[in-house]
Amino acid sequence: MTALPVEAITGYLRATGWYPQPRMWTTLTVWTHDDGAEVLVPARDGMNDAELRVRELLQGVAAREGRAVADVALDIATPPADMISVHTHPPDAPSGWSSLSFAVENLTSLTNVVHATTRAVDQGAYIGSRGRLPKKVHDMVGRMQVGPARAGSCVLPVRVPVDDYARRVLVRLNTALDAVRMAVAQDDPAAFRHAVVAGASADLCDALSGFAGEQAAWPFGFSFRWAAGDAPGHTVPEMTFDAGAGARIRAGARFLRTTQDLGTVTVTGLVRTARIDRMVQVDTVWMRLLNLTWFDAAVTAQKEKHPVTVSGWLVSEGRRAELKVDRFDVIDCEG
Repeated sequence: MTALPVEAITGYLRATGWYPQPRMWTTLTVWTHDDGAEVLVPARDGMNDAELRVRELLQGVAAREGRAVADVALDIATPPADMISVHTHPPDAPSGWSSLSFAVENLTSLTNVVHATTRAVDQGAYIGSRGRLPKKVHDMVGRMQVGPARAGSCVLPVRVPVDDYARRVLVRLNTALDAVRMAVAQDDPAAFRHAVVAGASADLCDALSGFAGEQAAWPFGFSFRWAAGDAPGHTVPEMTFDAGAGARIRAGARFLRTTQDLGTVTVTGLVRTARIDRMVQVDTVWMRLLNLTWFDAAVTAQKEKHPVTVSGWLVSEGRRAELKVDRFDVIDCEG
């Protein structure tokens, strides 16, 4: 193992909650974590025993994080990246393996999941795909790095280099997946209207069902690990879908594609856009506020960055989801 630069090591340690102790030796500095863990860092690059010391340090950090040594070393040696891992459970395959056809299906499904999520980020809540994807989406997918599959049962890790757009997409995906998981738990296709509000779509649901196999019968799941020291708030680290979830997700996708009046929903979030034609976007959802009092309140809320809560009837307008509003309230942040 080539010794990692000391600056890169200490940068990673600081970002993950370690801090240096005042005591040090000529060749080593002591770093500790709040939980009592301790590692020794070479005082400078180029020392004779640097390779041994770095190996011991990586083993200590990896043990504390419950990760592989190679993964910790990769995070230290490379630019910051978020990690999303897809957990699939193909039957009759050794742990960490799958058939070639299912592996190809997984990569296709993951690409389609990312594409569907970028549409929600760029265009707002929608039902089905609309038009070509912009270059920035293809660039993002091109930068994503697929690692070797791992045991348990078959885990496909994907590194996503951190930038503002990629982070927005992954956070939205995390939110949408959690909403799909909650819709699955209700065992009612109509519940997927709430997932649309969170940024899911029929496209996303169809892509997700691919991880459950051809018959949509296998369990699957996702885990997220954010770049060291740069984790967003209010995200879910792991989500699992049981053996029956794939079929329920497919049923949810069919409901979204074939139903115009989706049902009542409530949206809470910031006003992203307030146009002169009174079209307003709250979080991902578009709505037309014909009530002038509500529209003025939306404009003010956007300027002052106050969250709002909007209720109404979600409908499918072509391929776009739109809310027919019957209540609009600005949340009192000081209350």
